[in-house]
Amino acid sequence: MKVKPYHILLLAALVILPAVIFAQTAQLTIKVIISPKVPKTDTLVVIGNQEIFGSWFDFTKGKMTRQDDTTWLLTHSFPVNTLLEFQITRGTYNRGAIFTNGRYQGPKVPFSIKKDTTLILRPLTWNDLFNRGATGNIKYYHNFDDHNLKYTRDVMVWLPPSYNRSPNKKYPVLYVHDGQNVFMPGSIYSGEWRLDEIADSLIKTGATEEFIIVAINNTKDRWVEYSGTPEGMNYLKFIVNNLKPFIDKNYRTKPDKNNTAIMGSSMGGLISFYMVWLYPNVFSKAACLSSGFAYDEGQLISKFAASSKKLPGTRLYLDCGDQDLDKYFLIDNEKMKALLNKHPEIQVMYKIFPGAAHNEYAWSKRLAIPLTFLFGKNETH
Repeated sequence: MKVKPYHILLLAALVILPAVIFAQTAQLTIKVIISPKVPKTDTLVVIGNQEIFGSWFDFTKGKMTRQDDTTWLLTHSFPVNTLLEFQITRGTYNRGAIFTNGRYQGPKVPFSIKKDTTLILRPLTWNDLFNRGATGNIKYYHNFDDHNLKYTRDVMVWLPPSYNRSPNKKYPVLYVHDGQNVFMPGSIYSGEWRLDEIADSLIKTGATEEFIIVAINNTKDRWVEYSGTPEGMNYLKFIVNNLKPFIDKNYRTKPDKNNTAIMGSSMGGLISFYMVWLYPNVFSKAACLSSGFAYDEGQLISKFAASSKKLPGTRLYLDCGDQDLDKYFLIDNEKMKALLNKHPEIQVMYKIFPGAAHNEYAWSKRLAIPLTFLFGKNETH
């Protein structure tokens, strides 16, 4: 039988087509734009789950190419649907990148590459530089998970000065929301609380007892997690049922309610109030700075006013400025203070700061007041 030309073309197509389908690739370009403060002698390295990324162990692979003083590139092609997991480092895990949104580009944040993709990453700082810039000893837990919450989050644990040299000593604990802004400058909002420096100073001068700080990063769900929504209630349960037991198990804490406090600003102040109201047997202390009662979807003020619940042994700090957003928040903070006047069983400190705006700088300037109220040696606990 004579083979016709179109038979040859058809046969070739049948041979080539599967090869094209199965060999289809997608190109990944990782572009990292760094701060000039990174040492010029450093090389950026991508470490991850692929051989090109060193299979999590080999830092001699995955080296990025420097384009200029601030930009690094790595480009590689992978079969379509390859699951990619990686971290950006400066050559070791200890020198891993921390990103502006507080999320860590770590092994629990995988994605499957479907098409040519360019990732532009802008690290805010690096683990080692952050740790050297912080006052005290900080432990990091990246991508802390809870089955009731949509997003994982980073948690940082600040240890007081005597922690490592006093192995038999136990400490009270302060849990703080918006962890990105607690220790680190230049974070997602307008600055930092300087909580590490202020706590260290208060402890060393004897103004407060020593305490552990647990800073909990926020997520894309901050607005609903820090309010009286179902998500907010799940966030509180995460702290009470998941994070606190983890901290009590791994650190030398005083786990009782009299030694467990919570603090936050704005919506973080609101959810802190919810914590001592809903879980008074777990948290007996709260500091609520510039609290966003006005934005609460759970109508806390109305519910608190209608409740006959008593909170004996609770210590509650409330404050507010009168500028910027605080000017509008002050009205509801005054309402909450009037309601608290009807609860003599609660030890309340309430302050207004004339001229203070709604930002981290303003909160850091007065942070010593709530810390002393919660942990002061001369306070009655």
